[in-house]
Amino acid sequence: MIYLDKNSSNMVILELTLVSSLPNPYYLFEFINDINTSNITYFTGTDLSSYKCRYNRFDVIETGSTYTNYTASTINLRTGSYNYNVYEASASTLSVSATTGVVISTSKVIVNGTDSDLALVYR
Repeated sequence: MIYLDKNSSNMVILELTLVSSLPNPYYLFEFINDINTSNITYFTGTDLSSYKCRYNRFDVIETGSTYTNYTASTINLRTGSYNYNVYEASASTLSVSATTGVVISTSKVIVNGTDSDLALVYR
């Protein structure tokens, strides 16, 4: 399970190299909102692990903003729960079609915090 705090840098550690079939792969994360499954967000970040053969570390910056042009390590998710899938690719991409198409990891994401546009939702 991945736990993300809004408006924060979050360290995410997974074991992806063990199930990867590509040498030196890039990873594409797909976050699917549990309530609105058509709300899908993609993330690709640099693997910061010193020991990639054992674990993979990503710093995920949850921006809390409504911008759509994120850098590779930033993302904006609404508070709540998501399913995630991780795909491997030979190059950095934000498109599932540019990966091997094989899900190498799947689980849940919990996003904790307050959405900045919450007042607009309840008006």
